[in-house]
Amino acid sequence: MSLKSDLSADLLLLTTAFIWGFAFVFQSTGMEHIGPFTFVFGRFVIATIAIVPIWYLMEKPKKIWVSHPMDIKAVQLGIIMAVGMLVQQSGLLYTTVARAGFLTGVYIIFVPLMGLFMGSRTEWPTWIGVALSLVGLYFLGQIQTDQFLIGDGLILISSVLWALHVIYTGKVANKISVFRLMFLQFFVAAVLSWFVMLIFENWDWQAVKAAAVSLLFVGVLASGIGFSLQVVSMRTAPPSHTALILSFEAVFAAIGGWWLLDEYLSTPELIGCGLILSGGLLSQLKVLLKASGDVIEHPRGVN
Repeated sequence: MSLKSDLSADLLLLTTAFIWGFAFVFQSTGMEHIGPFTFVFGRFVIATIAIVPIWYLMEKPKKIWVSHPMDIKAVQLGIIMAVGMLVQQSGLLYTTVARAGFLTGVYIIFVPLMGLFMGSRTEWPTWIGVALSLVGLYFLGQIQTDQFLIGDGLILISSVLWALHVIYTGKVANKISVFRLMFLQFFVAAVLSWFVMLIFENWDWQAVKAAAVSLLFVGVLASGIGFSLQVVSMRTAPPSHTALILSFEAVFAAIGGWWLLDEYLSTPELIGCGLILSGGLLSQLKVLLKASGDVIEHPRGVN
């Protein structure tokens, strides 16, 4: 892996973290009009539709409906994505944007721990960076034990699922088209969330129209573009490192809450942002000190 490819992957992951951080704001405001399961269903319907023209423009696939050996993996990732998002969205009903960003970011510790059991190796700068970022996330979320709510518990459960999603994405990222992987995941997630919505909620067109801006943001940007950037990045970045950079979404969630929802950052929260930034930079210590390296070639356009 070269220095250039390392830094390019980090830039894409940081962009993803920015989009996902602000997505928490829209996930929260969207539920002023519709329920969590309707929101998740709408999100993935939009994401499924949005990824098709992007897929065509980027790769011009000719074998969309022909099976691929990795399709079953994409379906499995779609199931994890659907359950993770349904649980996370439900948790946002009972907690704040900053707390949700913190608890989602806790998956940075789950990823290397799970990776150890799956044969993945994590280098020492990443472990130190994870520790720093975890402390920073604590300051940012300002969560006390006696204030731990049901929503916090749901968000924490979803963070375990996102850790699994990051690990398995890393295993298939080089074996299938990014856009085929995204399309299948979004389609599966849309179908599963539709069934859940039918059981627990009622579809209301007027309410959905009122939540249209939020749905478009999370459907097109957070899902269609964000998850695609994640997969592209993970063709060079290992899962533990990916999770650490994506933990910056907690910082962007706090900034988004301050800017759009008037949720002001306190001194401890600013300290938390600084620690997360330090952790991310420390994780890159070996990369920044490395002058050269071997370039890894990755397949493109695998339908």
